[in-house]
Amino acid sequence: MTLPHRQCAAAIVRNPAGQVLLVQQNYGGFAWGAPGGVVEPGETPMQAAVREAAEETGLEVELTHLIGVYLLQGGGWPDILAHVFTAEILSGEEHIVDAGEIARLEWRDLIDLPSPMVTDVEAALADLRAGRQGVVRTVQRTRKLPPLE
Repeated sequence: MTLPHRQCAAAIVRNPAGQVLLVQQNYGGFAWGAPGGVVEPGETPMQAAVREAAEETGLEVELTHLIGVYLLQGGGWPDILAHVFTAEILSGEEHIVDAGEIARLEWRDLIDLPSPMVTDVEAALADLRAGRQGVVRTVQRTRKLPPLE
């Protein structure tokens, strides 16, 4: 199997009440997900998840576990390898850093999630609810995505 050229990473940030911090994208289908984005050249998925959490929510986080690595397929986009981690807050107050990218931030219970969700985070939250860590699997996108820029 050839690995996809594109990789992304996300941080599932949890609060003491067990809720997760979700962000609603301010573009495309306005989907909900965790703070995350593309792994930049020369960057590890772990570094990308920490950077994206700061860029999207203003929080400095520390990754605690790998929930899973998901090969995302379908939906009109190329395959993407997504790395999703759990994270704890080290410092900062959550807020929208770039309103052009993020429309809303919300703390949500794992059984009360908004829709639509991005595919990798939806899969990771299902694995988190089931108590799984270190998952490696392929996930099919179930909706058509806007064209890549």
